[in-house]
Amino acid sequence: MAKNMEALGMLEAKGFITLVEATDAMLKAANVEFIGWDKVGSGLVSVFIIGDVAAVKAGTDAGATSGGRIGEIVSVQVIPRPHDDINKVLPPRFVKKGGEAKPIDNAIGLVETRGLVALVEATDAMAKAANVEIMKKIQIGGGLVTTVVKGDVGSVRAAVEAGANAASQVGELVGSHIIPRPADGVVEAFMN
Repeated sequence: MAKNMEALGMLEAKGFITLVEATDAMLKAANVEFIGWDKVGSGLVSVFIIGDVAAVKAGTDAGATSGGRIGEIVSVQVIPRPHDDINKVLPPRFVKKGGEAKPIDNAIGLVETRGLVALVEATDAMAKAANVEIMKKIQIGGGLVTTVVKGDVGSVRAAVEAGANAASQVGELVGSHIIPRPADGVVEAFMN
């Protein structure tokens, strides 16, 4: 265990969009460090943060509230002074590459579907609807897949709207969301 792990905060969500929103809120609300995320299966994903007990509690509370507005938060827990061996069950520790992460000063947009056909249709519609950059496709299990795009807020909003409409016409749209000015490290953490 790292000496600075005074407390470990954990949040588990159903769906990738909910997890990213919750993580963004945690990092913006408190002085905590993101240490990683993991795919549990069947659409469940978990995020882990560390810091002092009060900051971790504030961060997980903010994440649960924000994530709960757009999706399902399954579990939230804070462990003060976790045992040294806890790292054996946590995901590999996230380490920023090459010093300072380049912040995204615009927005990211996410469209999540159940099944790949709807996601490919959504991604095509997003790219055609606005000047956005397709960043990545992320699969979390349970048939849930997400495309992430970035660009200025207006373009991302138009792209996500077009992608959500396209996905719902050919398959199951699970959710769509826009995060203007994501917290430092959120994009790097989830896109690597």
